[in-house]
Amino acid sequence: MATTGMCDSAKVEFLAGAHSFEASQSAVSCSGTSTQFTLTSLASTAALVVGMAVSGTNVASGAVIASIDSSTQVTLSKAHTGTVTAASFGGDPFSILLINGSPAHTFDHTQTNVGTPGSGTPGTANVGTDEVSASGTGYTSGGFALTNIAPALSSTTATTSFSVNPSWTSATFTASAALIYNTAKRLGGIAGRSISVHDFGGNQSVTAGTFTLLMPTNNSSSAILRIA
Repeated sequence: MATTGMCDSAKVEFLAGAHSFEASQSAVSCSGTSTQFTLTSLASTAALVVGMAVSGTNVASGAVIASIDSSTQVTLSKAHTGTVTAASFGGDPFSILLINGSPAHTFDHTQTNVGTPGSGTPGTANVGTDEVSASGTGYTSGGFALTNIAPALSSTTATTSFSVNPSWTSATFTASAALIYNTAKRLGGIAGRSISVHDFGGNQSVTAGTFTLLMPTNNSSSAILRIA
């Protein structure tokens, strides 16, 4: 069975800065000097957060934002390998997986982490066999990779959602719920941390067709994640 709700662990992790829902930015003009850690001359740092992955020519592999220094400068976790003239910033990658029609375990706000589906039980490391089977069903193990929408503020409510509707074609399966999770290993944390569980209100089935989840509008009344 499943119950819709934001996971308790995610609420704590939000306060610790362990999730970045910011939309990715590509080829952002900036300046960086070989062996140094700072990127300067950015047009704005408003949509950047500590822990975001950074990539680009002469940006060290695995570098992330270590600090936001000003409206035009950030410091990275690793020194540049050469002169940097542009960089790309990535928000955390999130995915949504489907729970089958007869799960052996309960999925609700106490879900702590997803890990790599395949074995185990929901409160420890893995969703295991409670995930929809990927064997000849048109479903993909681990679910569907989501596309971030930059968080917004509507009156006193902070919101975020995802811009692409998850879809599985040529599908034949039954699902009872969905679980959103962070696939990144960020700020020393673990990959596969649960964000929220979404119960379908009953089993939903598809036979040799397309199974689609509709992502809600990013506003204070509908967004998939809302913090007031």
